[in-house]
Amino acid sequence: MDLQFEEIDGLQIRFAHHSVGAQENVLLLGPLPESILAFTPVWDRLAADFDLLAIDLPGFGHSAGRSDLSGCETMAAFVNKVLDHFSFATPHIIGPDIGTPIALFMAAQFPERVKSLIVSGGACVYPLEVGPFIGGLIAAPDLSGFKGVAAKDAVTSSLSTLKNYQVPEAILADYTASYEGEGRLLSAFQFLKNYVLDLPVLDRLLDGIRSPVKIIWGRNDAVAPVRNAEILHKRLPNSELSIIDGGVHYVWEDNSAEYLALLLDWLNGGYLKFSPVAG
Repeated sequence: MDLQFEEIDGLQIRFAHHSVGAQENVLLLGPLPESILAFTPVWDRLAADFDLLAIDLPGFGHSAGRSDLSGCETMAAFVNKVLDHFSFATPHIIGPDIGTPIALFMAAQFPERVKSLIVSGGACVYPLEVGPFIGGLIAAPDLSGFKGVAAKDAVTSSLSTLKNYQVPEAILADYTASYEGEGRLLSAFQFLKNYVLDLPVLDRLLDGIRSPVKIIWGRNDAVAPVRNAEILHKRLPNSELSIIDGGVHYVWEDNSAEYLALLLDWLNGGYLKFSPVAG
């Protein structure tokens, strides 16, 4: 994965781009508290068949942030600008973790820009279905109680649920460095805290999303419980649900072989069963 930086809408954004001249474009949105290197286990196989663009979202990974991009809806509008910047036409969007509600907002706001979504492990329904950590952030009157949390501790604690994947040291260092700058971790926490504002808005849009959506979830996800996936599947008119038994939150790494197989099945035509051209 060749990591690069470009200025987009006044921000230095880290990205990786790989082109094989394929018919299908795939946009990958980096998860929290990780970065686009979270896609390392699946990147090379996807790159063999698809044109790929992965981005660290503003304020996450190694991309610069900005206060007006502290919510899922405004972040979706930024993603739309990314597509313009790279002339990356009508991609499938892979959005794990924070990428899930952002991708859903993208499909709701800019449906003509999206071919399909693949979402995993992100809180996305209202009333909220979240684990203890996000629940604690939302319940707290402010973030003053979280100021002493070190980036290394936050990353290590979050990744401690991994059972099948040993994060390479270089990638772990990348994750940690992503949130060590002044205010980086608190800004990421604020983004999660703003779910209480964002998800009621998304709730009113879900039934109108017509883009095909593949939902891949770990049955034992303690960050965004599987109830999110079940509700999402019920609400979205063109969705398909795959639950990974024994999977926890980071299925894109911890269950990468099964996750990749589901991605390939979807991207190689599975999404077409929901396409108007398929009847």
